[in-house]
Amino acid sequence: MKESMLFNSVKYTQQLQEWYLTPAGQNLYKQLLFKLDELLPSLFGYHALQIGELAEDIDLMSSSRIGQKIYMTLNANKGNVVANSLALPFPANTLDLIVLPHTLDISPKPHQVLREIHRVMISEGHLVLIGFNPFSMMGVSKLIFLRSQRAPWSAHFFTPRRLKDWLSLLGFKLVATEHVGIQPPIQNVRFQQRMKFLSKADKFGLGRLGGLQIFIAKKRELTLTPTLQPWKPRRRMIPVNVAEPTARKTQFKEE
Repeated sequence: MKESMLFNSVKYTQQLQEWYLTPAGQNLYKQLLFKLDELLPSLFGYHALQIGELAEDIDLMSSSRIGQKIYMTLNANKGNVVANSLALPFPANTLDLIVLPHTLDISPKPHQVLREIHRVMISEGHLVLIGFNPFSMMGVSKLIFLRSQRAPWSAHFFTPRRLKDWLSLLGFKLVATEHVGIQPPIQNVRFQQRMKFLSKADKFGLGRLGGLQIFIAKKRELTLTPTLQPWKPRRRMIPVNVAEPTARKTQFKEE
């Protein structure tokens, strides 16, 4: 069962890379890189991890200021770590930034992936989650190709509400949400060029219809500071008609 799950992940990853080489995929990829160049420089730390790849140039973290960058893939010829996202080969509380490009979309157990992310991330670390937006032209196209067994149409298109619920349940705080790629995924170069004006959809309040949704979440630090309770007089534990014992001279400090 585990081998078949791994095989599907590898197959979907290869198909997704092939789709990102198409005109529609290249257009979406360029917009994603532009948006990440805006977001990543403000996320600091010492160790960054990217899980997965979208193109021949696997680096989505080039604009990050973090010194040590780790690229984890399922392909031994790419990246510097080969591992499965369901069992990350990193100690707990060690990574400052983790970037997930469609990692949940093609995973058989996306919630397990998030649990692993939470385990290896330091407190106050940041997660950049990239996935397909079901409320977009990409989402409409998925309905058209509903029975397709090829990526991206065979991938999960998780709703923002579900992703936010998962993040909140695991102890993440949502910091920001971004969208890119409002153009329809039509494989025609001239059409894609004519639709470039849609990249300014944010100015018209249509940004949430972008084909990709990007969530930036922070791992919350759990404090053990007790909450102070208002002082209340203790209840009388001795019956009224029974004489109370005299106070002893020896005094004990309350714990």
